[in-house]
Amino acid sequence: MKNTLTVSPDVVREVARVTTLAMPGVLALVAKPGAPAVANDPYRGVEVTVRENRAHLRLRVVAAADVSLIALGQKLQAEVAEAVKEIVGMDVVAVDVTFEDVRNAA
Repeated sequence: MKNTLTVSPDVVREVARVTTLAMPGVLALVAKPGAPAVANDPYRGVEVTVRENRAHLRLRVVAAADVSLIALGQKLQAEVAEAVKEIVGMDVVAVDVTFEDVRNAA
């Protein structure tokens, strides 16, 4: 018997989304500038490419104005990669973080 196990890229996106939004200093995930707006897109700001059971993630983040973007970006890269590896069981080749804006936290 040959069994298969497949994890949808949407699962990887959701793990990355939840991990990112739980990080102190992250205010939001946003769509790529110039991309058509899709109402209620739960994955806006998170792009995932999976090849040979390895994930490449791209995050577009709005950060709080009072945090170090370098430190926040590095922490996001480490924690998102760890969460995907631990929860999904998939290796992560890269987590690219783009800060699209900074704002004062409400």
